[in-house]
Amino acid sequence: MRSFFNVGLLVGLCFAILLSSCAPRLAAAPLIVDPPSTPIPTLTSTPPATATVEIPAPVEPTFTPTSAACQINRVKAIPVFDQNGLLKSFDTPDKFIVLTIDDGYNNEVLNQMLDILEEHGARATFFLVGTSFGKNIQRDTFQRLVDNGHDIGFHSLTHPDVNIIDGMSQEEWLQDYQDWSDALRAVIGDDLYSRGVTPYVRAPWGRWTAEFMQAAHKQGFTPVYWSADEHTFEPNRMPLKPGGILILHIIPENLDELQQLMKTDWQIISLREALSETCN
Repeated sequence: MRSFFNVGLLVGLCFAILLSSCAPRLAAAPLIVDPPSTPIPTLTSTPPATATVEIPAPVEPTFTPTSAACQINRVKAIPVFDQNGLLKSFDTPDKFIVLTIDDGYNNEVLNQMLDILEEHGARATFFLVGTSFGKNIQRDTFQRLVDNGHDIGFHSLTHPDVNIIDGMSQEEWLQDYQDWSDALRAVIGDDLYSRGVTPYVRAPWGRWTAEFMQAAHKQGFTPVYWSADEHTFEPNRMPLKPGGILILHIIPENLDELQQLMKTDWQIISLREALSETCN
């Protein structure tokens, strides 16, 4: 009995010694709990992949930039030139007439013509002679002409006789235009000049010499002829046709022709309107 007790005491002593030597390890062991239902992401030293950013495609503007040039398309017109570059008429399906009025020796008649044009909402291109500036055509008349949307074109400084024209050189025509331009600018000023003067020219008496045409083309000007005149309403004369260019003169006798033209159903426009180089 005593030996059984001694054996039991010895076994208990050994268990106590073993338990005391393992206690620090048990205290340092991690506490194990049930894992969470949602996995915890594992941290690593590898940097995350760079995210790909999609750059949206550029959006086209929804507006159209405006141009400094003011253009219109009142009519469908294709200018018709002869072999020398002389504008003769317009090819068009529209029933319009380009009205041109020459010279300018009478300020009163010019104002009467402006009255008629204004009443009917029509515009014209005036080919004027330089010796009329400030004398036969006064500045307030020029102001009215330009403000109403009419054109001013070159028709020589003095409207010389045919024999003088035939002897003029290209250089003389270039100087003639410069003198004409200076005389006009001196009367109306830079603002009216820039608004009203056009690159359209007409030779005096319709005398289209090679020298005149060379001078015109050298400066980028458009020489303009006509397809009907003030006798167009008379029998057996040049009739009005769509796209035609009508020539009248600033004389009392042509007031009746202008009135008669306004009574027709033709659309009356200027060269700039026919060539789409102006605004309503």
